Amino acid sequence: MKKIIRLPLTHSYSPITPDILVIGEIVPFDIHIKRYNDFVVIIKAGTLLDETLIEKLMKQDQIFVFKNHSDKLNDYRSLHSTINLSDAIHDITDPISDALSIKEKNSSITALEEKLLFVYSTSAKLMRYFFNSDGEKLNSEALNQCSTEIVDTLQTDVNVMPLVLQMLPDEYSVYQHSTNVAFFASIIGKTIHMSRKELIELTYAGLVHDIGKKRISSTLLAKPSRLEEDEYELIKNHSLYGYEILKMNGILAPNILNGVKYHHEKLDGSGYPEGLRGKIIPKGARILSMCDVFDALTTKRSFRKSYTSFEALHIMKREMSSQFDEHFVDIFIKMHR
Repeated sequence: MKKIIRLPLTHSYSPITPDILVIGEIVPFDIHIKRYNDFVVIIKAGTLLDETLIEKLMKQDQIFVFKNHSDKLNDYRSLHSTINLSDAIHDITDPISDALSIKEKNSSITALEEKLLFVYSTSAKLMRYFFNSDGEKLNSEALNQCSTEIVDTLQTDVNVMPLVLQMLPDEYSVYQHSTNVAFFASIIGKTIHMSRKELIELTYAGLVHDIGKKRISSTLLAKPSRLEEDEYELIKNHSLYGYEILKMNGILAPNILNGVKYHHEKLDGSGYPEGLRGKIIPKGARILSMCDVFDALTTKRSFRKSYTSFEALHIMKREMSSQFDEHFVDIFIKMHR
């Protein structure tokens, strides 16, 4: 390797895995490792990667790139990845069958980024199917398989939040939003050491937290201007509708039902449907509430632009501090660094 260049800690870095790097291709960004309190460059941008360099990189515990090189990283991934997220979500294969076989198919993928993309696209496609289908029938086993595979794929020592954020679409859709919330909630649940059963149920609740919107007019949901008071009251019913839809489908786990029913409750009592306060709100619902708002702020809507992750977290910490569990918000902030 070339001479190591030391850099002061004046930049933000994102972890990546060597699996995304391609032998025989030029890497368009500097690659760093962490040594003591410094990040040091071990591969300079413009280097042609050969087998020897890849082998040495594979021996590192973690490698990093500048966060402000995320565009270069995303372009590199898009060029070399075998999965296109948008195409994968909208392909014509059977979403139920794909969800039921998600574990088997994901086991054959080695690169963490590709595993995350595959699990995300399969889960989002399943949610797209449920939201677009007539009637209110859900396939609980398909949802459980996706929830379990999300949890298992996120069980890594790497801080996956930067990888997930780079992967997510920035346009809003109810099925992508549901999948985003499930991923965020699962990461938070893992960080606070929830049991495997709790994690799967929290992730499951994230996937279906907005399923009650199937009973709300799509015109009203897509309204580009500010809602009238009576319109807002109608939309507020979706958490109770979701609770009813789950019970109707025989989904009776309390953690899932409570997560869906109470994901709009706020610690200061300003939420709905029951105006619960503080720790009376179930833990899973407190996590989902925070993840729901974060994703809503960071995706583009017809009536406003999206906020950056930093802007959204600043709003949540400074302007909405009375609404969310401060402990969970602080954990969320640390995972974005």
